[in-house]
Amino acid sequence: MLVRLPVSAASTVAVFLRRRIPAAYLLSTKSSMTSDSSGTAFTTIKEIVSLEKEIKKSKFIAIAGPISSEQSAQLFLSQVRDPRATHNCWAYKVGDQHRSSDDGEPSGTAGKPMLSAICSSGLDRVMVVVIRYFGGIKLGTGGLVRAYGGVTSDCLKTASTCLFKSKVKQKSFFCHIVLYDVLA
Repeated sequence: MLVRLPVSAASTVAVFLRRRIPAAYLLSTKSSMTSDSSGTAFTTIKEIVSLEKEIKKSKFIAIAGPISSEQSAQLFLSQVRDPRATHNCWAYKVGDQHRSSDDGEPSGTAGKPMLSAICSSGLDRVMVVVIRYFGGIKLGTGGLVRAYGGVTSDCLKTASTCLFKSKVKQKSFFCHIVLYDVLA
């Protein structure tokens, strides 16, 4: 006889993350973020965080992680995506570049609210993937917007953040010879 023991949602997500995301990913992301040459500072999350919420019998699992580029966002998505889930919606922001996907949800009900939550948090170089397991009750467009935006916002609030500053110093010089040539 097989007996299943109840496992908390948090430990389930932690096991899921340990199994799916290698530690080398975080190291490569952090090293590429510190070599920023744009001369700007930005705030991002320190490590991968997750949050699980049940809304009207649907299970929403938000997983947020630091990224450095579109390529690292695609890598993060491929490692976190669950093919058994009903929807794997995502959004990310890297500087001025941002993208999102509703992954089969009605247009504008998942990716855009997630991206809005990322932008309003003031974070940069971050990606959030929300995995949804449908529970049998339709939420409607307003309910989906609140669910995806709320889960993303709550997940980002639980994350510890860090400020990255570029170490590139800008030097400028002025050539006086050109002015003297004009005056002569």
